[in-house]
Amino acid sequence: MAKTEPRPADTDELRVFAQLLEGRKLAVAGAVVMSMLSAVATLMLPLQVRDLVMALGQDERPIRPMLAMAGLALGAGLASAIGSYLLARAGEALVSEARFRIAAHILTLPLRRVRREGAGNLVARASSDSSQLRSVVDVGVAQIPSSLFLAVGTLIAMGLLDWVLLLVVLATFTVAGLGIFACVRAIRSGVERQQNAIGAMSQQMTAAVLSLPTVKAFLAERQVASSLGDSVDEARRAAVSVARVSSLVGPTMQFGQQLSIVAVMVVSGARLASGDLNIGEFAAFIVYLLQLVSPLTLLVSGFARMQAGLAARGRLNSVLMIPSEDPGSATAVEPSPTAPAVEFDRVTYVDGGRTIIHEASFAAPARGLTAVVGPSGAGKTTLLGLTERFLLPESGRISVCGLPVEQWPLKQLRGEINYVDQSFTLVEGTVRQNLQLGRDGGVPDAELWRALDTLGLRAAVEALPDGLDTELGRAEDLSGGQRQRLAAARVLLRDTRIVLFDEPTSQLDSENEERLRALMRELAAERAVIAVAHRISTVQDADLIVVVDEGHIVDRGTHEELLTRSPLYQELVHGQTLRGGEARRAESGAGADTAKSALNGGAAPAPVDPAATAAPMDPALAPEPAPASEPAPVAGSEAGAAAR
Repeated sequence: MAKTEPRPADTDELRVFAQLLEGRKLAVAGAVVMSMLSAVATLMLPLQVRDLVMALGQDERPIRPMLAMAGLALGAGLASAIGSYLLARAGEALVSEARFRIAAHILTLPLRRVRREGAGNLVARASSDSSQLRSVVDVGVAQIPSSLFLAVGTLIAMGLLDWVLLLVVLATFTVAGLGIFACVRAIRSGVERQQNAIGAMSQQMTAAVLSLPTVKAFLAERQVASSLGDSVDEARRAAVSVARVSSLVGPTMQFGQQLSIVAVMVVSGARLASGDLNIGEFAAFIVYLLQLVSPLTLLVSGFARMQAGLAARGRLNSVLMIPSEDPGSATAVEPSPTAPAVEFDRVTYVDGGRTIIHEASFAAPARGLTAVVGPSGAGKTTLLGLTERFLLPESGRISVCGLPVEQWPLKQLRGEINYVDQSFTLVEGTVRQNLQLGRDGGVPDAELWRALDTLGLRAAVEALPDGLDTELGRAEDLSGGQRQRLAAARVLLRDTRIVLFDEPTSQLDSENEERLRALMRELAAERAVIAVAHRISTVQDADLIVVVDEGHIVDRGTHEELLTRSPLYQELVHGQTLRGGEARRAESGAGADTAKSALNGGAAPAPVDPAATAAPMDPALAPEPAPASEPAPVAGSEAGAAAR
């Protein structure tokens, strides 16, 4: 199957205001109405100040204007509080929906793209960036409209009181406005840089925390912290840059206000002397002038916060626009029960310009165990990833149950395959949740315990504080080998045609390795089992063994056949024990011919320089002590060859 172009993303980009109104029109409308009522009440307050000053000047009782002022102030505050609450509730619902959409979309992305973006960076977008959407909601729905209404209303009221003084105010504030406009433009780019820096920092921190046991074991806390320092410092510099520009907004606004007050005082003296302005109107005008700063400041800060929210929306949309995995055919297919379970036909896979798999061809039968062996880095795990369509080949064709994988609906294809990865991955959750992973309906406890029994895990799970409902990965956890067996136990609870194992025995002792071998044999009696393995003892009884080296399929056959003709397979066998005996490495230098001679009963090869090794042994090929009941085969004898 040749590589196909990424399909367009099926997720619409985030439209904040349109989605805010979906199902929340009444709440948003109520918030807008309350904010406007608060602005109206604030606009009426200076007029009550005018009446109060006039009443005091005429020796009248000022009770009415005082009561009116108190009522307006109380009403403005109450309306503002109600509006803020309604808007906060609607805004948090929007943020929650955005986070869910981002998280759900990330789970549909191709694995290569997720690794390229970085898990920490994607998590930062779903958490930190999405919270910035509240800025767009709060500012765009309430703060900017109400502040604009209040500012315009204040200017109109000032013009009705004295248009000459209004012109003076507009002229002085225009000077400040030009400086503020430049600041707001700079804030947008600064905020975007800051959020990118936070994403990079989150990625590095996530990676450091996940590798914490290794960091501690090598006493590398300070070294890793030092490497994190660059990303932390970049985030700091970006934040300081934004703060530097933002810090200019307030003083610039204050400068405009102070300049206006001085100019108004100078001009109003002449206006009062000429009788064009009375003392009550002058007092109201001054209150309006002082009041004007608040909505103008909110407008400016609102536009600055909007830049942060819009930058965050842009980063969120950049994730939503990443193409999801191609779901394949929309029509269900009927697999062939007799065709090979998996067939590769001259498949080539390229990653980052480097060819990982070179025209690989082999077929795994519909029943039985197929083993994939070879040195570390040979491309064995990549073959499994291509089978699952985690990866797409550059050229060639991959068929599953007789059908090219591109003809399968992706959901149906993966529904026919069980996969146990080499990291024996468990999701964060309970034992029960891990066993039931991917199952829509619940599984009876009896079936869960039966699966655990098969892998020898019942006692370990029963010993956990809450048994099947114990949360793993935090205060309580299983050992590495137990986690691996738990991941393998999922296979028994999901009926599929194909089972893929990637290094299934890497952390198992001989007893539990035998349990897993028995499980693989049981599964292989009814379906196809494909296992990537370093331990030849795990797969020597396989119906088919595929030998991989540097992305090439170099040979295929049974254990006995490969022993007679495959130098690389001979070297792999020669370097470890077939059935748990003491591992013997052929001094890392037995050539193919000498290894073959030893296996056929010739003299044991003499040690050679390790640099002459044809294929380096993988560190995962760990030797194990030989049990007393099973002596190790001896190279260079007929008995040794027969044992193999």
